Amino acid sequence: MIPVVIDYETFYSDDYTLSKMTTESYIRDPRFEAHGAAIKWSQNHNAKWYDEKELRYVLAEHDWSDTFLICWHYQFDGLILNHHYNVRPKMANCPMSMARLLLGSHVSVALDSIRKQFGFAPKTTPYGLFKGKHWNEMTPDVRQQVADGACDEVESIWKLFCLFAKNFPEEEYQVLNAVLRMFTEPMLRADVELLALIWEREAAGKDIRAKALGIAESELQSANKFVALLEAEGVEIEYKNGKNGPIPAIAKNDDFVRNLLEDENDRIRGLAEARIGAKSTLMQTRAETMGWMAQRRSGFTDGKIPFYLRYSGAGTLRPSGGDKFNALNFKRNSDLRRSILAPEGYLLAPIDSSQIEFRVAHYLAGGPDAPPLRKLARGEDPYADLASLFYNERIYKPAHDDPRKAEMEAKRGCGKQGHLMCIYGAAAPKYKATAKAGLYGPSVDLTMEESERHVTICRDQMPWMCAKNTGYWAQASRMLARLAGGDEMQWGPLTVKDHKLILPSGIAMIYDTLEYHHPDETEEVREFEMGGYWRVKTRHGWKKMWGSKLVQNICEGVSRVIVSQAMVRITRMGYRVLNWPYDELLVPIPKDGKEQWHVERCVAEMKREVPWLPGLPLDCDVHIGERYSK
Repeated sequence: MIPVVIDYETFYSDDYTLSKMTTESYIRDPRFEAHGAAIKWSQNHNAKWYDEKELRYVLAEHDWSDTFLICWHYQFDGLILNHHYNVRPKMANCPMSMARLLLGSHVSVALDSIRKQFGFAPKTTPYGLFKGKHWNEMTPDVRQQVADGACDEVESIWKLFCLFAKNFPEEEYQVLNAVLRMFTEPMLRADVELLALIWEREAAGKDIRAKALGIAESELQSANKFVALLEAEGVEIEYKNGKNGPIPAIAKNDDFVRNLLEDENDRIRGLAEARIGAKSTLMQTRAETMGWMAQRRSGFTDGKIPFYLRYSGAGTLRPSGGDKFNALNFKRNSDLRRSILAPEGYLLAPIDSSQIEFRVAHYLAGGPDAPPLRKLARGEDPYADLASLFYNERIYKPAHDDPRKAEMEAKRGCGKQGHLMCIYGAAAPKYKATAKAGLYGPSVDLTMEESERHVTICRDQMPWMCAKNTGYWAQASRMLARLAGGDEMQWGPLTVKDHKLILPSGIAMIYDTLEYHHPDETEEVREFEMGGYWRVKTRHGWKKMWGSKLVQNICEGVSRVIVSQAMVRITRMGYRVLNWPYDELLVPIPKDGKEQWHVERCVAEMKREVPWLPGLPLDCDVHIGERYSK
């Protein structure tokens, strides 16, 4: 493939600007206007500027079927190319995304920041001189400055790509390409009428949730009291840097609060909405956003729903939501998820890797013979035995007509919750709140004493994970010191080296800010943290780190690689992937009379044994239909 680098310069004004709009709405707005673009046609050519009239001609003349297209922020330039010029390269690349993987999600990946980090001169593009001006309104001198600035950016993008390529794993090019195309080459449609109903229903439900909270306004306005309300629901508070040390990250625009607005627990979600005085719920905002996406009519992607995923956006290397819209956590069987329709001529097949983090956690801690894995390999229920210990009776997965169906589902749900939460060290308050919310089955109102008993039973049943000095948590606790500055070592399938946990695929979770912190007398800490604790710096401040938390990071990272490697194999067979919500791949299946054959091919790749985790039993669930459901 021929590498080509492109960087667009576009019209913007006070009201029509990316600082106030999403990337999707800005590009697909009728006001969109390209001033032109700088293009480097190969590594042997210097970047050249084309104004819009010249650009439209050269883009139409180029053969894109053998082009490896590189754009710093590919979702921006790539959607422009597809929507306005009908240009789709053979393969897409985004050095900004490569930087996020190689340098860490805690580092700014704005082009100016990365140029500075690598010793390049600052950008010269004169944005202030052409704000609010169309190309024909600029002086010749300003036009030349725009052209020269864009060419300089393109040359720096090429040099940075070459630097990053030295350490970028080969298979990740395919992963990145698939993620970028989810946004720049959208296929999904939306049920606009259902989205309108969701908006109206949420408007009514917001007031009901607010009244159900049963708390005073003063409790919401006091930072300490609001934190206490969240902690009572088992929420782990995130912190950011304040003037006098760490403070809770509970401001309106903090990511922590944004995540609370998407919480599956209605009470937690209601607390966050009430705290920020939300005029509309997140569900309303999402329904409205998708409704507008589906009704835009100005180019080659009319009516399609683009999903913007931030490649390697999480510290565990999983994608995160982007463009002020998170497509990764549509609740299963929700109307919002059902509002998404298959492309014409296709069905949708969400293929979910069943209990993958649970399987990975037990494999890493206890090997392929860990009791829960043996149960799964034999096709047995892995949750019922633990629930039976909780309730001192035989718990089972009930049939549809079982007279004890509701009771068994609730009790088995506690067994499932115990397995899936306690592998990551969940304590009794979080366990109690989650059971009440009914996230793993019907709601169960446990006392704190019952919750503590359940947690104790869980930990006693998993010595390979929880044993004080020998379990995987204990190993991870000791590994924190090695990560902070020890010699290289192999730890199962992971390599610990240079403040990184390197996965078998070559990608690495970066812990270069990990440190052992000694709090002063002004810092509020728990009693056992007074002598010091591990912490790691993120984009938003410091987060505490401990053994079971590192285990969670590892399991998420390993699961990410298992699923992304399956995605690469599926895309190499000629299929698209339209969404990647962590352990699930959304695959469009052609309606050609061989739908089941297509699905079985994809399922086989999701179940394929992982060569670097021999003996790990994998499974998956799949549903096929006209809507994004299940």
